[in-house]
Amino acid sequence: MVVVPTFADSLREAERRLSRLLGGQCEVSVHLRLDEGLLAVLEAIDHEKFRQELRYDRGELESRGERRGFLCEVAWLDGRAIAFDYGYEGEEEGTFYSDTTATLVEGRGVGSTLFALEIIRSYELGYERTRLSTEEMDEVGRPLRRIWGRLGFEVVSTDPSGGIEMEMVHTPEGVRSLYDRYVSDSQPSG
Repeated sequence: MVVVPTFADSLREAERRLSRLLGGQCEVSVHLRLDEGLLAVLEAIDHEKFRQELRYDRGELESRGERRGFLCEVAWLDGRAIAFDYGYEGEEEGTFYSDTTATLVEGRGVGSTLFALEIIRSYELGYERTRLSTEEMDEVGRPLRRIWGRLGFEVVSTDPSGGIEMEMVHTPEGVRSLYDRYVSDSQPSG
C-alpha cells in the first residue's frame, strides 16, 4: 500500500528541502483567503514574472481568492517572498483547478515544490483530479506541455490559439511520486 504523507508533514519537509537547495531560511506560508498583504505579494511577483497580457489585475486576483476551495502557498527565502502557487475548486465536481505558479528563483525546484504541495493538499481534501490551462510555450520559449507532462499531466484539449487544457488524475502512486521527487529532502547516500 502506497502511503502519501500528510500535507502538514509535507509542508515541513518542503521547507527543509528548499532551505537546503536555496542556502537560506525558507518558509512556506499557506493561505485560504486573500487579504491586502497577500494581494500585494501576488501582484509583486506576478508583475515581475509575467508579460503584460498574462498579468492579473487586482480585481482578477480578488475574484480568484473568493472561489471555493482557494489555496495559496507563498515561499519565503530569508523573509522575502520569492514564489507563489494558487488554485481553487474547479467547475467540474471532484476537480481542483491549479491557476498560477510563479517563482522569481528559476531552476531551483521552488515552483515544482509548491505545485507538489498543492497536489498533496488537494488529494488530502478528496479531489479526484487537478486541471490547468496553459500555453504551448512560456515567455522564454520553454515547452510547457512537456514541463507539465513531467509532473504527471496529460493533455485533454487544445485550441487553435495555442492554449492547452491538461489534467492529472490523483492516485496514491502519482501523488507519492510528486512528494518523493519535489518535496522529500532525503539525501541519496554515497
